[in-house]
Amino acid sequence: MMYVTMGIRNLKKHKRKTILTLLTVLIGFACLLLSRGYVHYCLWGLRESIINGGIGHYQVFKKGYCSLSNENRHDLVISDYRKVLKSLSLIPGVDFIAPRLSFEGLLTHNGQSATVCGYGGWNAEEKKLLAFSSLDKGRFPRKNEQFSLLAGTGLASMIKAQPDDTVTVTVALREGAINAMDFTLSGCMGNQLEELENTFTCIPLETAQIMLDLPESVDSLILMLSDSSLSPGIEKDLAACCERYGLEWRRWDDLVPYYGGASAFYSSSMDVAGIVILAIVVFAILNTMLMSVFERMRELGTMRALGTRGGQVLCILGSEGFLLALVGCVAGFILAIIIATIINTAGGIPLPPPPGNTRSYRGMIHLQMMDALYYAVFFVAVAVGASLYPAAKAIRCSIADTLRWM
Repeated sequence: MMYVTMGIRNLKKHKRKTILTLLTVLIGFACLLLSRGYVHYCLWGLRESIINGGIGHYQVFKKGYCSLSNENRHDLVISDYRKVLKSLSLIPGVDFIAPRLSFEGLLTHNGQSATVCGYGGWNAEEKKLLAFSSLDKGRFPRKNEQFSLLAGTGLASMIKAQPDDTVTVTVALREGAINAMDFTLSGCMGNQLEELENTFTCIPLETAQIMLDLPESVDSLILMLSDSSLSPGIEKDLAACCERYGLEWRRWDDLVPYYGGASAFYSSSMDVAGIVILAIVVFAILNTMLMSVFERMRELGTMRALGTRGGQVLCILGSEGFLLALVGCVAGFILAIIIATIINTAGGIPLPPPPGNTRSYRGMIHLQMMDALYYAVFFVAVAVGASLYPAAKAIRCSIADTLRWM
């Protein structure tokens, strides 16, 4: 405690150097926290936009389904899906389950055609699954509308269709025959990913089963959890349930490889920026602390001449570095919270669409306490080390040399 008290007195005595070092630590700490907070928001937003963009947290299939080619996948459908759905819904943490029956075909309107990768689903569940997608035109199909169709905004634009227009879906059946049905375009759905927006089609599940001649069958069950953090805890129960019914399951990030590449891109690019900021801050702290101690060499010599031992000098200067870094980190954390709050309250920073996406977005800041603790420990270690190095050099010099130091 004595060394801390002496450290505080010395910091008050050298106000200019103290303020300079505090500002260096404060600004550097806040910048690093804000940059990491932006990365956390980008990764969180990308993850949630995929999960809540129709993919869900988990998807369940008939065993062997994922290894089949697209044209043969209707050979492995879940026939008694209601019984499986009931069992899966009993797993703790599952919010709701959406059955789907997928298809590929053509969507036609007034002689304009486009390839679609669509599916049939329950309207109420699909509306919840697409929470992060935007309805650009029209409305979502109602529960009793069996011949309403929801299409991607890009897809509707390609065939020049508007809400309430009649469109035709043409598909190939499992036996090789061709079937077609007319639908009313109820709405156009926007999506962050351009490839999904240009191929997305959703129709009622019962209508899809009739069109594909697969009554009471689905090819996937989409599981949505009440909280994404529950994901690791339910996998054991999910695997046991799938084993019982001869099924297999995939996590959302297994189904969307795009996330892995995008996550690595965001992390690596911001890590480079973080390293640059960190290097500037570290060298600034080192420079300030070294200058501060070397300018006090005669003072250190006087302390030793009055009987202060070398270890005590190290403790005094170490406590100064520790206090400077600690106060600077706390002030930097408060500054980062203030800036993040202002940015988030203002609606975020307007940013252009990322590569492969169709829509711009607003960047928010999600600060993490673990990042603050990590950077605080690092800054304290750097500040203490920067104080101890010149102090050790002063101790190795004779008292006479330190008193003559210029």
